[in-house]
Amino acid sequence: MLASDAFVVAPGGIGTVLETFMIWQLLQVRHLRDTPLILVGKMWPGLVDWARESMLASETQLANPEDMEIPVCVADSGEAIEIIRGRHQAWLATSNA
Repeated sequence: MLASDAFVVAPGGIGTVLETFMIWQLLQVRHLRDTPLILVGKMWPGLVDWARESMLASETQLANPEDMEIPVCVADSGEAIEIIRGRHQAWLATSNA
């Protein structure tokens, strides 16, 4: 995981969700930095909404609002590629400066 430039997650089962949450947590605690977590497909927005609603509840806040901005949900692989290309261009701009 440390050598990854991006994480692109397709719909999957319990194992996929478990690994996705592990990556999300590593990004949250900054063990991984500036690595996009891109969730592709219809199943992910509901999961992120659940996390936002459940973990940010005022009486038992278990996460910070910025943690909910870590995963980016997209409809298809084309949108995922656009994000990766944009990140690559930003990286090129900073590495050539």
